Amino acid sequence: MNDAKLNLTIGGKYAISWLATFYALPILILIVPLTENRILTWWIFWRWTFVSFLSLVPMIIFLLFADVTIFKNRELKPVPTYYVFALGFFLGFIRGISLTMFANLFNMLDFENTSLLKILLVKSFGDGFLGMMLLPFVSILISSLQIYKNDRNALIADRMFHQSQKNESLAVIKSLKSSMTRKVDENLLDVIKNSQEYFDNKGKSLEENWELMALKLRKAALDTIRPFSHKLHRAGEEKEYRVKPFELFRFIANNIRMEISWVLLGYIAFSFKSFVTITPLSDGFFNLLIRLVIIFVGLKVIELIRSTGIVRNFWSYLLLNSIFIAFFLRLTDFINSNFEYAAETRFNNEVEAFLLFFLIFTVGFASAFFHGQHAETAFLERQLSREQLQALLMKREEDRLSRELAKYLHGTIQSRLMASAMAIERAGRKGDKKALEREISQAYESLKVPSASYFAAPAENFKSEVSQAVAKWKDLLKVKTSIDKKIGNIDPAKAQEIGNAINEGLSNAFRHGNASLVSINIEKHRLGIKIEIIDDGDGPKNGKGGLGTEWFNAIAGKSWNLVALENRNGARLELLIPN
Repeated sequence: MNDAKLNLTIGGKYAISWLATFYALPILILIVPLTENRILTWWIFWRWTFVSFLSLVPMIIFLLFADVTIFKNRELKPVPTYYVFALGFFLGFIRGISLTMFANLFNMLDFENTSLLKILLVKSFGDGFLGMMLLPFVSILISSLQIYKNDRNALIADRMFHQSQKNESLAVIKSLKSSMTRKVDENLLDVIKNSQEYFDNKGKSLEENWELMALKLRKAALDTIRPFSHKLHRAGEEKEYRVKPFELFRFIANNIRMEISWVLLGYIAFSFKSFVTITPLSDGFFNLLIRLVIIFVGLKVIELIRSTGIVRNFWSYLLLNSIFIAFFLRLTDFINSNFEYAAETRFNNEVEAFLLFFLIFTVGFASAFFHGQHAETAFLERQLSREQLQALLMKREEDRLSRELAKYLHGTIQSRLMASAMAIERAGRKGDKKALEREISQAYESLKVPSASYFAAPAENFKSEVSQAVAKWKDLLKVKTSIDKKIGNIDPAKAQEIGNAINEGLSNAFRHGNASLVSINIEKHRLGIKIEIIDDGDGPKNGKGGLGTEWFNAIAGKSWNLVALENRNGARLELLIPN
C-alpha cells in the first residue's frame, strides 16, 4: 500500500469512529463467550456475555478520553500512524485486564495448571495485539469507504453535468421548471384571492380596515406560505447519487485483493491467547507456526489460481476460499489431536476457522476500496445507462428547483408579507394615511407572485448580489453596507449564498427584532468571507430555529452566531462563509 496515503488514512478523521464502535459492540461482546474454552451450558454462556459487556466499559471510557484529547484535531491534522497502533494496543490491553478481573470476581476462571497472573498477562497482551491490528484496520476500511463514496458521487455528478448540456436535457429541464412554477402558483392562488379582497375597502375607510389587512397578511405568511416553503425545502434536500447496493458490492467483490501479510498478522493477533496457553509453551508456538504456514501456502495457491484467469468473478473466489477453510479446519483438527489439545477446543477451532474466513474477506474488501478507485470510471460506465443518467439528472434538477422555490417563498414572499403586516400596523397606529396606502400597495404587489421572479437571474457580480439582497428591504429598513476592497471575484454560487444569508439576516432583524437601522460589514477572512449584520432592534429571541437557521447551518456550518449587543439594544449576526 502507498505509505503516504496509508498514513493519512489511518491517522485521519476515522482514526476513532464512534459509528464503527457502535456496530462492533455486539461482536466485541459475543466473541468472548464464543471463544472461551469451557462453555458447557447456556447459563455459563450468558455469564461470560455479561462479563464481556462489563469489560468494555473501561475501554470505552479511555477511548472517549483519547477522542477529546490527543486525537481531538485529527480531521484537520492527522495524528502519526503509530499513535493509532499504540491506542489500539492500549485499548485491547485494558479490555484484557478488565475481562480477567471481572471473570475472577464472578469465579469463572479455571486455575488448573496456571495462575491469575499468567491469565492476566496472556489475556491483556493477547487483546492488546488484537486491538493494535483492529483499530488501524477499521480506520483504513471506513476511510476508504468514504473516499470511494465521495469519488463515486463526484463522478456521477460529472456524467450528469455533461448529460445536462445536451439539447434534449435542456428542453426537459425547461419543461420541469415551468411545471413546478405552475404548481406553486396554484398553491398560492387561494392565498392571493383571500388576501387581496381585504385591500378593497368594503365600504370602510383604510383607517378602519388596516387591522384586518395586517392580520390576513400575517396569517397568509405563517399558515400557508411558511409550511409550503418548508415542504419544498425538505423535498429538495440534497441527496447523494446512489448506485444500487448490489452493484456496488459487485464492484468491490470483483476488485478484491489477496493481502496475505495482513491476513497472517490478523490471525496471529486473534489467535495469540489460544496458543500461549498450551503447555509447554514451545508446543503452542510450534502449533501456531504450522497454522501460519498452512494459511500462507493456501492463500498463495488461491492467488496463483486467480492470476491464471480461471477465477473470473467473486463467486468462484468465494468457492475457492470456502474449500481452503474446510481444508484448514480438517488439518487443524488433525494437528490438535496429535498435540493432544483439549477435546473441547473443537468448537473453538470452528470459530477460529470462521474468523479466518471473515478476516480474508474483510482485508480483501478494505484493500479493494483502498486501491480500487481507478476502476470506478469503468464500473460506472457499465452501470449508468443514458436513461439512468437522465432520471438522476431530472431528480437533481427537481431538488434544486424545490430549494430555489423554498428560498424565494421564505426569503421573499413570506418575509415581505410579514414585513408588510408589521409596517401596516405601524402606520395604522400612527394614523399615517400616506404610509398606510404605500404599505398596502406594496403588499398588494407582493401577492401578485410573478412566476418569472421565482428563479431570479444571477447577479453580475458579488457586489450586485449584495445590492439586490439589500434592495428588497429599502422601504422597511435603513441599511448601511461596507464591503472589504480585498474581496475579489467570487464564485457565482458562493455569491448567491452570501446574498441569501444577508436577506435572511435582514428579514430576522425586521420581523423578529423590530429593527429600523442595520449595518452590514463584509470582510475578507483567511478562511473565507466574514459577514457581520448589526441591528438596533429588540435583540435575539430564545426560540427554536427554523428554515433560516437551517440555511445558516448549510452555508456556514458551526461558524455563525447570533448574540445581543452588550451596551445597547440590538443584535449581532456573524457568519463565516468558508472558501
